[in-house]
Amino acid sequence: MPRPVDKHSGARRRAALAVLATALVPLVWSGSALAGQDELKGGTVSFQLQSSRGLKLKPRALTLAITGGALDPIGGSGTVQVSGSFRAKRGKGKTKVKLTTLTLGPNGGRGTIIAKVGKEFVSNFGTLSGGAVSRSGWGATISNVRATIARKGARALNRAFSPKKGKGATKSAGGGVKAGQALGTIVSLTTDPRSVEVVPGTGELVLTVSTGLSGTLFSKLTPHCIDPLPTGSPPGVAPIAPASADLLGTTYTFPVTGGSAAPDFTAGEVLTGGGQKITKNASLLNPAGCSAPPAVGTELLSTELGVAFDQNFVKSVPILPGGTTLPRAPLATIDFSTGSRSVDPATKQLTVTGATVRLADLAAATLNQVFPSESGDSSDDFATGDEIGTVDLTGVVLR
Repeated sequence: MPRPVDKHSGARRRAALAVLATALVPLVWSGSALAGQDELKGGTVSFQLQSSRGLKLKPRALTLAITGGALDPIGGSGTVQVSGSFRAKRGKGKTKVKLTTLTLGPNGGRGTIIAKVGKEFVSNFGTLSGGAVSRSGWGATISNVRATIARKGARALNRAFSPKKGKGATKSAGGGVKAGQALGTIVSLTTDPRSVEVVPGTGELVLTVSTGLSGTLFSKLTPHCIDPLPTGSPPGVAPIAPASADLLGTTYTFPVTGGSAAPDFTAGEVLTGGGQKITKNASLLNPAGCSAPPAVGTELLSTELGVAFDQNFVKSVPILPGGTTLPRAPLATIDFSTGSRSVDPATKQLTVTGATVRLADLAAATLNQVFPSESGDSSDDFATGDEIGTVDLTGVVLR
């Protein structure tokens, strides 16, 4: 027997969805690095300092630890955060210079150095130019980069050496440190990436749906007026191109579009194209005629699915009925222990097989809000941990 229509249910549902959207805001996805650049977790910089024109620098050989940043291991461009310092002296003046950031141009192009001179941060302390890039494992080594003191760096050093000379101390003239003066050579800069870029267009994510009649997302669809088989009109579950599905609607394939991954699977997210659409549909399998709101044809979309290794999530971008796009958020938890995963260092190919995915809490709440069960029985509700199926990643190549 159909339930009485609640005149206020639509308003309450819209309010609940607004609250849910607010809860999802902190989960906005932010890329770990710019396209073509790998996020760094470590590495070292060997810097040979050069004393010149009365400026004395110690120690002569300086080793800097890489603490972060992102760098393209092919062209060598990126921003490298470092930790290390040296002492600078000219005449009776002396100061400490702490190097914080090296920004490198592509293929030996112009770059900059950010440093702290005494207590003063200098955004363009020095310039970088030249150098050669080569791969070093999953990272890169950049060698023989020439470093010179920039105008702002010269002024900062002169101020530090002559703190009581007023305005005259800001000029790099009169025997002081001058712009263009040699700072030294970066003998080598070797990176240790946190994650490595995925080559776009390689590989695919395959979702095999668990069709068990208990404890699965598949088993919960029918009570919510969603025919899980490709027999309804429109289909209750369908791929969004360029994703595709088999004739039975139990295997979905999503092409890999990019992202990144750590060779040890501790970081990164492999991204895919297309998505999956869930629709309330008319079908002989659906109970009680599906007369309660929402209307037949109501859709919930999940697009841009991605496997996030550092958080053990499958993430997506949800699009609510009416077209409201929510921030990127977890769609499912993923348990890699049920299958296998590996990276072949020779071919740089990443493979994941048989990882179990289960409905995440916010995704379950969204489904229940958009598609309330026809029976009103809470046992029919979508729940955190409902098994969706297993996923495989095949043919994915790391750069």
